[in-house]
Amino acid sequence: MKFLLILLIATGFSFLGCTNHQNHRGENKKKEFKKVTYVCPMHPQITSDKPGSCSICGMDLVIAAEEDSEEHGSHEGHGHHKATSKKNDNKVSAEKMSETPLGRTAVKLSLDKQQLIGVTTEEIGKKELFKKVKAPGRIAFDPELYNAQSEYVEALRQWRRVQDSPLEEVKRSTNEMIKSAKVRLKVLGLNSEQIKNLAKRKNVSEGLIIGAGKGENLIYADVFETDLSQIEKGQEVVVEGSFLGAEKLKGAVIAVDQVIDPKTRTGKVRIKIEKTKARIRPEAFVNVTISVPLGTHLAVPLESILDTGREIFVFVTKGEGKFEPRRVSRVFETDDFVAVAGGVSEGEIVVTSANFMLDSESRLKAVIKSANQSSGHNH
Repeated sequence: MKFLLILLIATGFSFLGCTNHQNHRGENKKKEFKKVTYVCPMHPQITSDKPGSCSICGMDLVIAAEEDSEEHGSHEGHGHHKATSKKNDNKVSAEKMSETPLGRTAVKLSLDKQQLIGVTTEEIGKKELFKKVKAPGRIAFDPELYNAQSEYVEALRQWRRVQDSPLEEVKRSTNEMIKSAKVRLKVLGLNSEQIKNLAKRKNVSEGLIIGAGKGENLIYADVFETDLSQIEKGQEVVVEGSFLGAEKLKGAVIAVDQVIDPKTRTGKVRIKIEKTKARIRPEAFVNVTISVPLGTHLAVPLESILDTGREIFVFVTKGEGKFEPRRVSRVFETDDFVAVAGGVSEGEIVVTSANFMLDSESRLKAVIKSANQSSGHNH
């Protein structure tokens, strides 16, 4: 009887142990089969346990756990590998860490998904950049300047006639006329070089008083004083106007006034336009765009830049569908490009479209990655 009682007790403990072992295995099995969650790429707060579309933007929901499971699976059941991975993580340099924007991480997309969201790229390189200074202007109608030029040319002709004259008073009077005409031309905006060229030509262009494309056609542009210091002779200009239709005239800066209009805070820039068949109407209003060279710089396309307000960054392609967010510093910006420093190198490839979609995916993955790491530490 005593033997039978001992046997029953032993059997009970064995049964309980087996049951506990099975329960433990069942729990592990539950952990292995992680529940699939679907999320919106643009709105990570929209989640579902089944396929569907976003209630905000209508985009198809994607599986949030797919990329996470790949990372999780690579560590699962390998304690030594976990330790090695952690050791490798610690080797990441401070410089590399500083290149990654806050709350972002690298993402990997299949070629089909890249095509679906419209990913395009462009190689980073050093480019000669230009600032586009835009200003209102008018086709020059300047009888006063025309008359001043005529007086100067006529005074020079008079000097050539009397320079060998024995009458000193005549020569002195002619010299005074030349000096007076020069001063007037400078007051009206011509520089010393332009006055010398006028003397060489020995005639006055009627472009200041006659339109229709005849003679030397000038444009007076009113440039704000903040930009005036950057405008120099020889810079290229594009001219547009309602009377020109779709045609654009090309020209170049020939002079920059040093006097600022106290009311408009602008200075006058004189532009000579190339000969054209278009009918040039004096005093017609135009819009001018002056190209100011800013030198050669490492630059990325303007559309590749993502700006959070605290930092700016781009997505760099790393091959095999991997995209890496990189923080960069903006040196200056033009209409088409941004000169940058740090974060990227010449020859690398940046994303130029669909980068907002990539950013959403990057933020979503960073949140999932952080959650998994926290879960791993708790375990």
